[in-house]
Amino acid sequence: MPLTSRKCSRVTTLHFETTINVPAHTIFELIADFVHYDRWLQGSGLYESVVELSENPVRLGTTYVDKGSGSVMHGQVTVFKPPEKISFHQRTHLKLLGFVPAGLDVTVAYTLSPAGVGTHVHRAVTVAVSGALRPVQKGLVNRLSAESQRILDALKAHLEKAG
Repeated sequence: MPLTSRKCSRVTTLHFETTINVPAHTIFELIADFVHYDRWLQGSGLYESVVELSENPVRLGTTYVDKGSGSVMHGQVTVFKPPEKISFHQRTHLKLLGFVPAGLDVTVAYTLSPAGVGTHVHRAVTVAVSGALRPVQKGLVNRLSAESQRILDALKAHLEKAG
């Protein structure tokens, strides 16, 4: 479950934290390596793969398409400050039944800071829904919360095993 959650109208922000016993630059490089997420993160209903990437390695402004089993999110790297911060914003705007507008905007922000011999990892996920998705916002937020925790757990397990 998230460390904290803040709701404001149709926007929810979730916060997750962990400490990983490797240097920040190692974590940052893995998070920024969109092409090779499959080396440490198994697909799920929300995330399967990055199917298009404007440039590799990623940098500020890099665009990508993130494919899940039921959605396609178009994203962009919005903060890129190695090895402390990386953020990306992704969105999907749909027409349900061909004409009913629905949208989902997600911003994921990582902040990495020293923690003894390791690194404290903070992941903030801001979710905004619009149109026909508003009635199912709670369910979407719950799924994104579980997905965020899964991602942090996989990141930690992979890096500490490799380290």
